[in-house]
Amino acid sequence: MNASLIIVMITSLTVLQSCDLFESRDPQSPSEPKSSYRVPVEPSDVIDNIKNAFIDKNANDYKKNFSSGQPVVDRDFYFLPSSNVIPYFPPDWNIGSEFQYFNNLVITVPENNPINVSFTNEEYDVQGDSAIYSSTYSISVPVLNSVPIIYGGSTKFIMITDQNSVWVIYYWEDIAQQGFKSWSELKYEFSQ
Repeated sequence: MNASLIIVMITSLTVLQSCDLFESRDPQSPSEPKSSYRVPVEPSDVIDNIKNAFIDKNANDYKKNFSSGQPVVDRDFYFLPSSNVIPYFPPDWNIGSEFQYFNNLVITVPENNPINVSFTNEEYDVQGDSAIYSSTYSISVPVLNSVPIIYGGSTKFIMITDQNSVWVIYYWEDIAQQGFKSWSELKYEFSQ
């Protein structure tokens, strides 16, 4: 055998043995929720992150989509519920309330049952560092031994970029759709 071929084979074996390409990685801990969150550099990324937070059932990823106020963003998060729930909806709803309802929702729904959210008739109006997003939505929440509950309506998000040029929602308006429970009702039901 040629000496250069032997050197190439020995070098190749040494490289393969020294790297861990073929070693298995440690599995993700079951206590750590799955995360498909990605930094929202476009307003559409925020919507994708909301969808993924539902799919992953990840309350921390869900919360990242909303303005946390100073010092990162100069606007606090504000939610305007659908008119059918305003009389009994908590008037001091804030980012903590938003996180709490979503966390309660994901821990209530059995692990293997998906919560599905979809947006249709989407419109984006982007102007510099702010954007208005509007759409209709449908949320399917599984119920043990029953058909899923469907929430439906229209929504309007106003987004802004924070000091890191990351898009966040600072204003959310929910509009009920006749014949369906609204997202506001979902929030109220799981805020307790």
